[in-house]
Amino acid sequence: MPIQNSLSLDPTVGLGPDPEEQMTEKQAIQLRELASEADEPFDGSLTRRQAQRRIAHLQEYLK
Repeated sequence: MPIQNSLSLDPTVGLGPDPEEQMTEKQAIQLRELASEADEPFDGSLTRRQAQRRIAHLQEYLK
């Protein structure tokens, strides 16, 4: 019987973090700076996915 690599059995390998988790500290810092620059309110309750979209929106807005 061949030995299987445990990594190949883990379905989460390569998927990255759960997008429904709270935003990262790096995202929070970037979002706070962009929101301040755009004179917009900062929402610290966003998920990672929401923060990523908000950051992209603010970056586009500030171009």
